[in-house]
Amino acid sequence: MRFLILGAGAVGAWIGANLVMARQAVTFVGRPAFAQSACAQGVHVTLPGGETWRLRDVDVATSLAEALQRPPLAYDAVLLCVKAHGLDRAIDELRGCADKLSGALFVAFQNGVGNEEKLATVFGEHRVLAATLTSPIAVEGPAAVRLERLGGGVGLAALSADRSWQTVAHALSRAPLLSLKTYADWRAMKWSKLLLNIMGNATSALLSAPVAEIYNDRRLFALEMRMLREALAVMAAHAPPIAAVNLPGHPARFLVLALKLLPDSALQALLSRRVAGGRGNKYPSLYYDVATRSGRSEVNVLNGAVAEIGSKLGVSTPVNAALAELVQQAVRSDSALLPQAARRALEQLTQV
Repeated sequence: MRFLILGAGAVGAWIGANLVMARQAVTFVGRPAFAQSACAQGVHVTLPGGETWRLRDVDVATSLAEALQRPPLAYDAVLLCVKAHGLDRAIDELRGCADKLSGALFVAFQNGVGNEEKLATVFGEHRVLAATLTSPIAVEGPAAVRLERLGGGVGLAALSADRSWQTVAHALSRAPLLSLKTYADWRAMKWSKLLLNIMGNATSALLSAPVAEIYNDRRLFALEMRMLREALAVMAAHAPPIAAVNLPGHPARFLVLALKLLPDSALQALLSRRVAGGRGNKYPSLYYDVATRSGRSEVNVLNGAVAEIGSKLGVSTPVNAALAELVQQAVRSDSALLPQAARRALEQLTQV
């Protein structure tokens, strides 16, 4: 198959490298620094055991237009690996090239919820696949990434009953370390990933602290559990209700069961080491948005989406709403919100 990787960051480079290893035809669309490094030295992937893939002669472009101007002109699938806050721009670019992508499926690897609906509105449900990645990938250079821990993988689910997507699934299943798992319910898959994404994410970003520190603090841990239970209440309020599913390497159903049955003291002992260890040495995604005052953040499709959808369904979500608002404030380039002020705001929230 012919794949176009739109967004050759950590996720795009990892997915694309696996497809190259599976002898699929892959074109990477990335930033100029990625393209320059990939053309000069190839794409490098370091594995936990020290083995390194060095992929030479990869096909690289710095824009969608450039990729579509050279042969072959037809792609079977476009893998959207841009951040969620870059999806609208990507959709605009794809819409402008719709005639050249008339036969392609669109695979959404964005974190959070609401991204697949945007794609379906433009291209139709039958052409959209939802995807998740649970492998922790770190960037080591412009065209170099590192898999920090084995055991994760890719989840894939179709938005419609059209079976043409199975060719994409077959190609992904041949990749050496993607560990593909397919799902019948794409919403269950994406919301289960959201539960994992929000754990320790916003609080770590706001306090500039590792997740282990957050989960070892009794009051902050209790706040995290309130946040997760709010998300579960929103999932339950859907019609029909959204059930959690296990993702590659991550038993989300066990997490949900534990949240329902165990007190916070038992949960803290159970989850502290597991959650911190599951991220490898990486800080969570929102941390980097706040640390760089990037002006953009995925929090809108994570905690913000929980709060927004909860409001529509009549479910109270004060913790998710407050975390989303604080992160949105913190990522602004002119933000004066420092970790000390964020901690005071979170402490006030624990008293509500």
